Amino acid sequence: MKTHYLQLAILLVVTALLASCSKSSPGGGGQPAVAVKSQQLSDASSFTLSNGERCSIVAEATIDYPVTGTNGVAVDSLQRLFAAYVLESGDSLSLQEAMRQVVANSMHQYDFMEEPMTEAVADEAAEMNTLKYVTSTRVAPIYNKNGVVTFERVDVVKKNDKVTSVTHRYYSFDVENQTYIDVNRLFRDDAVADVCQLLRQQLLAQNNATGNEQLNDMGYFNVENITVTRNFFFDDKGVTWSYLPNELAVEAVGEPRITVPYADLSDYKCDDSILDRLQ
Repeated sequence: MKTHYLQLAILLVVTALLASCSKSSPGGGGQPAVAVKSQQLSDASSFTLSNGERCSIVAEATIDYPVTGTNGVAVDSLQRLFAAYVLESGDSLSLQEAMRQVVANSMHQYDFMEEPMTEAVADEAAEMNTLKYVTSTRVAPIYNKNGVVTFERVDVVKKNDKVTSVTHRYYSFDVENQTYIDVNRLFRDDAVADVCQLLRQQLLAQNNATGNEQLNDMGYFNVENITVTRNFFFDDKGVTWSYLPNELAVEAVGEPRITVPYADLSDYKCDDSILDRLQ
């Protein structure tokens, strides 16, 4: 009899667990909101500058892009948004064309360096130093659950193997509705100013500063006018805003990040805020 009751109790527990799992959201828990594939592309060119220096240009890109949603749901609209926002392409380009365009754009940024040269300079070119520029782009999801995916795009420029520029940009999408997540999907319009003040307070706290003057001494500027930008990403704890070099601080500081816990943002949420899924 005891064995019978034990088996019944185990059955009830298993049933309850299964019921709990079935009620979870399609993108919830640890289940990825989207499946991704990776595409690698590269191009190279070389030419001689007007001063005779040889210049070598290399552009590389590794791009993880969405292919299906939860349970194999098609993500055609999401792919178009991915191409438009993350890859900065026009509406007329397909996803594959947009990925190739990333490499092409990296190559074209050096077009201004190609100048005609005289025969005398060309004869001396072999004796001059070689300049080498390498631009690499990496796109990958850093948050991918609860029906939301955030892609991080990192662009790195090297000159003669020395890093001269690094930028991080973030793009978040509502996979369930296949839409781009802007600030207005997070907060009420009348609350944005309050969120800006919250960012300023967090920046002070993160740097153990008591006021703007101390932040100025650290290389920050225009802190009193800090804004809630599109360049943010999600994690399990909160929302992090990332600022590009020279956007909030001098280049030596790099890319400042300000993280605000979800609990501190709860008073500012708009109706049906995407934050409701993430907390």
